[in-house]
Amino acid sequence: MAFGAEENYLLVRSLDSSVIHLGTAEEKAEYKEIIDEYLRFKSLHIQGKYGDAYLAVRSTQFKLIQLYDKILTKNLDLVRSELILLGGKSRDKEKTQTRAFLRLALRDVSEAEQKLMMARNTRPLLYLLKLREMLFSLKILKHAGKFVIFLNLLHDGKYMDSIESSDFDSIESELIRGFGKGENKFLALHYDNSFLPFGEESIYDSMMTGYKAPEIKKD
Repeated sequence: MAFGAEENYLLVRSLDSSVIHLGTAEEKAEYKEIIDEYLRFKSLHIQGKYGDAYLAVRSTQFKLIQLYDKILTKNLDLVRSELILLGGKSRDKEKTQTRAFLRLALRDVSEAEQKLMMARNTRPLLYLLKLREMLFSLKILKHAGKFVIFLNLLHDGKYMDSIESSDFDSIESELIRGFGKGENKFLALHYDNSFLPFGEESIYDSMMTGYKAPEIKKD
């Protein structure tokens, strides 16, 4: 059970920025319920109620599967549509890195989609196996999203330095310089690619900060 709980922590935490970036109000509410369920497990485990704690772990995983599927589907659609748009925009004005970035990004999208399909086709009660594939899919999509940023900077942001070796802050500054700060969809994607919330406080961090572990009564 402890192993499943440890993975639950990673799975719940990893979804934070993507829910903020792509989630509806309803999906954000679902995410908060999942965190509540995870906190309930922690409370039950501290109190030594291991049977109830196990059920809380399983409940968290079941709800995570539903939310991961929704967010991954949105993320796939977003990255694919951006790449199609970029492919059209870059036609007849390709730069050295254009084709390489497009090829690598599309490969990532295909792999992420395969991981999601594998998760969906995994036996229904194998929650943790499903979620592992979904987490892989999420990580791969964030890598694909980086190529979306690179390509936009390459063709519209007038970014002339080596993009691949640039750090987070340098790319953020260039995105603001090239596309502005307000309503900057590329800036939001840049943050999400690094598992960082953009425009809102981290849902996970705010709920975990307010969590107080129950006191264990001594006999």
